[in-house]
Amino acid sequence: MSQISLYTSMLTMAIDTLPSAFIATDMLGNITHAYISKQSQHKLQYLLGQNFFRISRLLFGLDGAKQIMASWQQCVTAQIPSEINRFEHTTVHGLAEYLDWRFAVQPNIGKIIIYIRSTTESVLIDEEFVCFTEQHESVNRELCIAISNLDFHLMDLEQARKKLAALYRVTAIAQKTVNEHEVLEEILDGITRELGFTNAAILLLDEVTQELTIRAHRGYPEGIRIPLGKGITGYAALHRELVYVPDVTNDVRYIPGAASGVSEVAVPLIVDDRVIGILDVESSQEKILQGYDLDMLRSLASQIAMTIEHATHVCKVEVQAITDGMTGLFNYRHFQTILEREYKRASRYNRTISLVMIDIDHFKKYNDTNGHLQGDETLRNVAALIKNTCRDVDFAVRYGGEEFAVLLPETSVEEALVIAERIRTSIAEYPFVNREKQPNQCLTISLGVASYPADATSIIELIDHADAALYQAKRSTRNCVCLYRRCTNPL
Repeated sequence: MSQISLYTSMLTMAIDTLPSAFIATDMLGNITHAYISKQSQHKLQYLLGQNFFRISRLLFGLDGAKQIMASWQQCVTAQIPSEINRFEHTTVHGLAEYLDWRFAVQPNIGKIIIYIRSTTESVLIDEEFVCFTEQHESVNRELCIAISNLDFHLMDLEQARKKLAALYRVTAIAQKTVNEHEVLEEILDGITRELGFTNAAILLLDEVTQELTIRAHRGYPEGIRIPLGKGITGYAALHRELVYVPDVTNDVRYIPGAASGVSEVAVPLIVDDRVIGILDVESSQEKILQGYDLDMLRSLASQIAMTIEHATHVCKVEVQAITDGMTGLFNYRHFQTILEREYKRASRYNRTISLVMIDIDHFKKYNDTNGHLQGDETLRNVAALIKNTCRDVDFAVRYGGEEFAVLLPETSVEEALVIAERIRTSIAEYPFVNREKQPNQCLTISLGVASYPADATSIIELIDHADAALYQAKRSTRNCVCLYRRCTNPL
């Protein structure tokens, strides 16, 4: 396989799933290869042989083409990668579009590799987040103004101080952490510590099962799941209104929660007209809920809901940034971060780490025989088998195309070989669709194993040597595990 074909294999899946393009030019700037998401190769034939800068000038105007040409020229002259981030231009429909450009020189094949990815959606999300933050600050200001206008003579000054402290604690959470679990725990700490409630819980709505699931609590049993509409909390969520029951023994809807609960108040948490959960408080005989308690919980609910939604959104964005969208494994970019971290730990404490490189045998034949949709499903199944076969401490990564990697911290060569063989067996024995049409009537993988410090003295060597071992496995019998050893030449 030529190097340009290798790039094509590694990037085609990303191009098909993300708004992006892959272009290769010769050293004179003439286009030799072009792949654009959602565009057939037949339609792109007209680009081949065209001058890249002429096409750029037509698409992005003279100023944009100059910027692109400067980065391309820098890559050619300095023989190092270059990039353009957040390249902005206006489409024919008058809409702003943002692109990230990556230029890489491949002197051995006389090509300049250009990868273009649309980041318009990310930029718009950032702008929306800024807008959300401004709205959040506006709500905080309005809330502070409303609180300042309260008639503090209607309640005890100490009680007012505690409630204000709880409000401040909740509004400050988003500035301290965006971890969902920590956010929920901080909210309950504020409610119980500042307002004096012993029993409090936050239940979030599972939109798939339509159940309220307890996610953080004080004084409640674990594992509570309440169907929407059932119990006092389910009724409050379904009808989107605060429900207060002074005596739970007289209400048939009551589902036992806190052991000492006498009265209960359930407050729906609503964001953008959507119920995301319930704040539930059960009071004991020693602390009877008062009117101002209900008012404060009602006023806190919107701020709590916004804080939880913000943490959930940021958590999803963070997961998406490190996860391969096709397989659910870690992506290549996060793999580099993990590998550097684990290598530093291993070298500092004189520990071992092992790396397993994996490639699906004859996967092109499988795609040609069964189609790319079935090929994508098979990639997902292979990824799931790799992940399920690994230990909890291991890191399974989609390295690119049909190639995977598994990083094994604190794992010797012998242990790595056992794990690699277990992965190989699980794939070979799995009943993939039409596997009988593959060579040897089954879909298989080849694996290469290298370890630090036994086989490598640096991160680059660890990757190269695991890859060399994989090449040896592919060159010999396939469907096998090969170990790199410096004392023998695996190539």
